[in-house]
Amino acid sequence: MKLRITLFFLLLSCQNKNQFFDVSINLSSYNQSKYEINFKNKINDDFFIEYWDEEDNKLNSDFQKKSDDYIVIPFLKPSTNYFFKIKSKNESSKLYTFKTHDLPENFPEFNLKKDSLFSFNGYLLFRTQVDPGIQFLMDDQGEIIWYSMSDTIFSRPFNVSNEFSYISLSKSNIVHELSYNGDTIVTVNMIHDKIHHEIITNSNLYDSSKVFIGLTYEYLIDPNSKVDSIIGDGITVYNNSGIKLWSWNIFDHVNPYNEKYKIQNDWSHANGLEVDYDGNFLISFRNFSQIWKIDSRSGKILWRLGIDGDYALKENEFFYSQHAIHKTNENNYMLFDNGARDYRETSRALIFSLNEKSRNFNYIRSVFLPDDLFTFKQGSVYNINDDTYLFCSSTNNKIIILNSNGEILWDLESDHSFYRVYYFDKNNLFLN
Repeated sequence: MKLRITLFFLLLSCQNKNQFFDVSINLSSYNQSKYEINFKNKINDDFFIEYWDEEDNKLNSDFQKKSDDYIVIPFLKPSTNYFFKIKSKNESSKLYTFKTHDLPENFPEFNLKKDSLFSFNGYLLFRTQVDPGIQFLMDDQGEIIWYSMSDTIFSRPFNVSNEFSYISLSKSNIVHELSYNGDTIVTVNMIHDKIHHEIITNSNLYDSSKVFIGLTYEYLIDPNSKVDSIIGDGITVYNNSGIKLWSWNIFDHVNPYNEKYKIQNDWSHANGLEVDYDGNFLISFRNFSQIWKIDSRSGKILWRLGIDGDYALKENEFFYSQHAIHKTNENNYMLFDNGARDYRETSRALIFSLNEKSRNFNYIRSVFLPDDLFTFKQGSVYNINDDTYLFCSSTNNKIIILNSNGEILWDLESDHSFYRVYYFDKNNLFLN
């Protein structure tokens, strides 16, 4: 069901030729902040929407083809008056205004404390872990500027795809790339592969324009084991057409009974995946407190980093139950070191580089969360810039931004917990 919003005409230039007419706005449904401007036009040109709020923060939509008669404007704050004009290269409509809806009643609540001098020129992408599932974007003032809701709990895997889309799962084997305009760009059915914890995209593997890479559950059934089966992990790669290009199963490369790791039902517990500079995979195993590098062609384990791994680490360089392994640039890596109740009850960002030939670990920096924000599970950390770190402290329902000295610049508390929070620069958005 679509809800039609009446537009109020505010201003008309005496020279306006009224090339755009029958203007209205449709809101597709209650569960997403998608505002669709409908109209008719007499021009023979592409067009876009220029829009702004009461504080005169101007934005432009993407261009639409001249044959279309509608355009979507995303990234609007709730309960806010907006103004807009429909424009082409040589024409401009009248000035219109409308007010956006209030947030749904079951939306997460937030309390923000921030340094008055601190701001960031981007958005944070969140996802709830409860029913109904909600994905949303927040600006540096703690304002919600986009959201999309589901009737069920979202699974954990989600990610920023590029400057105009994100990737999400509707089922454990159904992956979607979605635009913030609400359009489905591509849907990939991974058939019998059950994706958990991580889904990423890459455009430089297997001679494919884009691939979707996810972590999968794999099982080892052993009648001699004290457990019915051991749950391990794998990697699967699909192209846009839903064709499986490659897969990897941990049990094809290691025998759990020949390893030092504890035998248990949830054995390896992978929770992070990254494509390294050379096209090979980095995979994070929480239960091993290790990062492994996997050859993306042969599946060979190239090295293991962490406790009892292939690199000699000092005591302050060990990490525990880590999450969110990723490259910060071609040379450096960062992970969220959760810490552990038995070893170090503090969580931190650990930044490092590696010399793979000599197996040397180069410790660069640690940025610690305050002790009271220790989170023994889940969580993430990513750069906003070279000196600013975005932390998700999941067990504390906190999103914290610190500088490299550990000073709190931005402190967001919620009544919801989040598995991971991403940042992207809004200067890269298609609408700027």
